[in-house]
Amino acid sequence: MTATADSWEYPTQRKFDDVAPLSEVDPNDKAAVLRSRALAVRESWISAMEGRIIQEELKKCYRAEGVNHYQNCRHLVDLYMNALKEKRVEGWRKTESA
Repeated sequence: MTATADSWEYPTQRKFDDVAPLSEVDPNDKAAVLRSRALAVRESWISAMEGRIIQEELKKCYRAEGVNHYQNCRHLVDLYMNALKEKRVEGWRKTESA
C-alpha cells in the first residue's frame, strides 16, 4: 500500500515525564539525578538540532535566491547567528571557564 498525501499522518511524538532540574533534585536520590541529567542533555540536543534546522533552511535560501541572498535570506542569517551563540550542546556537568 502506498501512502498518499491524504492518508499520511504526522507521527506521534514521545512524551517524556516532567522532571525537576538538576539543581532542585536531592543528590542522594540517584534515580532522580539520572532522570534530571537525561532531561538536561535531551533538551540541549533538541536546542542544537533547532540550530541545525535553521542552518539547512539558510542553505536552501542561499541556493534558491542566488545573487539576492544577502537581502532575501537576512532573517535566516540573524536566526542562525543567534543560534550559534545560544543553541550549543551542553552536558549536565558544568566546568569552570578560564
